Amino acid sequence: FKHFFIPGGQHYEAFAKQVPGDFSSATFFLCAAAVTGSALTLKGLDMNDSQGDKAVVYMLEKMGCVIETGSNYIKIEGHPLKGCELDLNDTPDALPALAVTACFAEGETRIFNVPQARMKETDRITVMKEELEKMGAAIEELHDGLVIKGRASGVLNGTDVSGHGDHRIIMALAIAALASRGKTTIDDISAVSITFPNFFELLDQICIQ
Repeated sequence: FKHFFIPGGQHYEAFAKQVPGDFSSATFFLCAAAVTGSALTLKGLDMNDSQGDKAVVYMLEKMGCVIETGSNYIKIEGHPLKGCELDLNDTPDALPALAVTACFAEGETRIFNVPQARMKETDRITVMKEELEKMGAAIEELHDGLVIKGRASGVLNGTDVSGHGDHRIIMALAIAALASRGKTTIDDISAVSITFPNFFELLDQICIQ
């Protein structure tokens, strides 16, 4: 890659193609259905896409969700969740949402092989432990992940939590709030605009008032 030769006189040809949805953002809605035991269809997602975070779909299926996929959609049905081992080395951005999901699973979930989650906008391993513990979760911090003891530790309780200026932490805590007892207040949600400015608008649309 030291020299490139590009012939002149070329032109682009028009085409029509749908831009695939973002699995990293969809993760929060998939997990919302999982923790609330709801059915939700997300359009614009294709499991043949090359995005690494599509693996979250298989992880949620492993935890007990029922999944249906098509050429342009994913339907998820939340069923009683069970703890399992989740290797997130290839999907570090999914750690906050899956940590929340594990809190509502029966038994122990081990999230591991994801030390790079400490080098995001925040140290997401430590931060998720701290914030979910405020809500009543039982969590052990590992150097490369978390061990979460699920429903046996009790239902999460709404409380005041901090998003730490991290968009994925904020969205994950919002998902935790959906299935928790009482009201949860997140101190500042402005960081969500980094990747998903209409997140709370869409979340409000799928919630039954």
